[in-house]
Amino acid sequence: MRSGSARWLVKKPGGTWKAGSGWKRAGQVGGTFVETSWGRDGHTGPVYPRGTRICIEFKGLSTRACVTLK
Repeated sequence: MRSGSARWLVKKPGGTWKAGSGWKRAGQVGGTFVETSWGRDGHTGPVYPRGTRICIEFKGLSTRACVTLK
């Protein structure tokens, strides 16, 4: 499996989609999984309000992985 590049997008309630980061290399973890992280230790970064939608986008793929903050 090849690795690729990923970035994250954020949409606050009532707002529009914004790129939360630039493209970052995603490395193969094993099997069919790839991963990348943002922040120094995986626990740092911006704070967003409830209802914010965050998506991870992989370059060359049309499907995004998304979550809504509760």
